[in-house]
Amino acid sequence: MKNLKLLGYLMVFASALLCVQCTSDPIPGKDGADGIPGIDGIDGVDGVDGSAASCIACHSNEKREPIYEAWSTTKHATGFTWGFFGTRASCAECHNNEGFIEFIETGESNPDGYSVSNPLNCNGCHSTHRSFDFETDGNDYAVRTLEEVPLRNLENIDYTIDYGNASNTCANCHQPRSDAPTGDMDGKYLQTSSHWGPHHGPQTALLEGLLGAYSTFTLVEAIPPVQVAAHRQGSSCIECHMGGTTDGSDGHTWTPAGNNCATCHPGSSFEELKVMDDLIADWETLGGILETVVGQEVAQDSLGEYYPVFEADGVTPVPVVGIVHLEDGEWHPQVGLFDLKDAEAAWNFLFFYEDKSGGVHNPDYARSIITNSLAALQN
Repeated sequence: MKNLKLLGYLMVFASALLCVQCTSDPIPGKDGADGIPGIDGIDGVDGVDGSAASCIACHSNEKREPIYEAWSTTKHATGFTWGFFGTRASCAECHNNEGFIEFIETGESNPDGYSVSNPLNCNGCHSTHRSFDFETDGNDYAVRTLEEVPLRNLENIDYTIDYGNASNTCANCHQPRSDAPTGDMDGKYLQTSSHWGPHHGPQTALLEGLLGAYSTFTLVEAIPPVQVAAHRQGSSCIECHMGGTTDGSDGHTWTPAGNNCATCHPGSSFEELKVMDDLIADWETLGGILETVVGQEVAQDSLGEYYPVFEADGVTPVPVVGIVHLEDGEWHPQVGLFDLKDAEAAWNFLFFYEDKSGGVHNPDYARSIITNSLAALQN
């Protein structure tokens, strides 16, 4: 019996040693031999010392907030056309932020139009820097495009605009959408659109000295050559509309500050320079005459073709009075069949009106087309 108890104690003791061995750290073995060293990597190219200061200068909230506030007050942000026209395929390239980006990147906006239209905003005009070496290359301000810009949608003129700077971005939209009128039905001009004219952005055409209409006129004042305007040769959109500001907006209201005018116009105030009373008076006189011009009413047949309308005798034209008319403070063209001379004068009138600079973009060219139009209708 004693032997059996002793055997039991020995088994318990052996089990305890086994548990201790299983739960204790193993005895470390000897390190193996070192492996063969790997191949050295290729030396990299030395980088350029950089600093966050150059980024912060433009991308800090302190810098961006005044710019955003300035932009938010402009028609680029608030105009009704963004929502009204921007979903249309034919309008989206300029009246929709996404449409503009797509047009710049691919050469066309979505032919199916857009379900949503947003105003032109920061990422419409700005994308990525072409170079971060500002010291050598200058700061391109990440403007989305600096490429030269052809005038589009024109059948009678092939012309490309290149200001050589960020002003090319502006030229993509601030250009006419149609040609000056030419004779069609027996030397007359068939006007079929209530939106006829150079559209609402012909600024670059006036700056260049292009697209006035005067083929039927006996000129009483010479038409200046293309690109001779001082504002075209010595300045551009960016210099005048975004330069000289001191309010932190960096010109993002696009309203000329006037400070930089003194370089070329010493001794003249900005208020004196921006309004040419005699030219405005001639333009207003021209508008009054155009409101009395008599044309002929037109109608559409089942195929959508226009034809002149006559009285019951089949001979006497049904009259349309006014090739343009003033309604709610805005000038609009009138649909009808008109003498080409009247149509050319009306085109020049609307060209001046839609430019919105009062002739300042190109005073000599603006004066020549208005003076010649007025003389053509008064003689």
